[in-house]
Amino acid sequence: MKNLTRYFLFALIITALLFGTFAQSSAHNYKTSAAFPTLFAQYDDPYSDFRNAKYSNAGLLTERDEIKLGIQLHREVTKKFSLTDTGLARADRLGQRCAQASLRPSLVYKFHVIQSREINGFSLPGGHVYVTTALLRLANDNELGAVLCHEVGHIVARHSLKTLKKSKEYDDVASSLGDITGVAGDLARDLGVALGQMVGAGLLTVHSRDEEREADFLGVRTMSGAGFDPQGMITMFQKLQRIEEQDSDLLGSLFSDHPDAEERIANTRYEIARMRRR
Repeated sequence: MKNLTRYFLFALIITALLFGTFAQSSAHNYKTSAAFPTLFAQYDDPYSDFRNAKYSNAGLLTERDEIKLGIQLHREVTKKFSLTDTGLARADRLGQRCAQASLRPSLVYKFHVIQSREINGFSLPGGHVYVTTALLRLANDNELGAVLCHEVGHIVARHSLKTLKKSKEYDDVASSLGDITGVAGDLARDLGVALGQMVGAGLLTVHSRDEEREADFLGVRTMSGAGFDPQGMITMFQKLQRIEEQDSDLLGSLFSDHPDAEERIANTRYEIARMRRR
């Protein structure tokens, strides 16, 4: 509770700085204001645990097996959800910008659209990112860029692979992937059954709050490099917050079980201010 109160107070201070004192200042003055060193000295860095993180497949599935896993998982997703071309060109165009600006640009990313009234987005190993038609209708390009960069962040940090590593199915999945040379045959079908159960249970798409914070951190920094306005992450959170208050059934895992919206907004404002002063 103390942390949430601190973040809320921090959000109010940042808001006052952004829209009050600095509203009439130039962008240059905003970036170089002497108020920011004092401000940053007074509040804990919400992303300090992630700033020096190194990302690789070490200790996890190899990238080759990760890609195989992604192919198999995508096949199971297509059985569970209805994919559509509606909005796909937009999702792919914006998503590829996120991918190339990420800390894992060499991976081949594939973006998909699911026909659904639920506002949601998720990612799977091997570069697969999914958004719903409801999310596409809700978000402008900067806000959609925020969601896509966040999901790419999960892939960069190998969050789903780390979850799989902790599961009782890991050894069987890893062994099967190592033996599979294609996507047909009894072995692939058996693996598909196991992975289908994982997809159905949401095992690889539900993340811890720390993992969500890390994806927010990677996402907002990727947004800047991809040419999006990072403020889009804030307005996206605000839209989701309003929808939760009106009809939470419309929200998928993009919002449920994530850090508190006010905390995420405050953290994002902190990071935007930090990026601008450098």
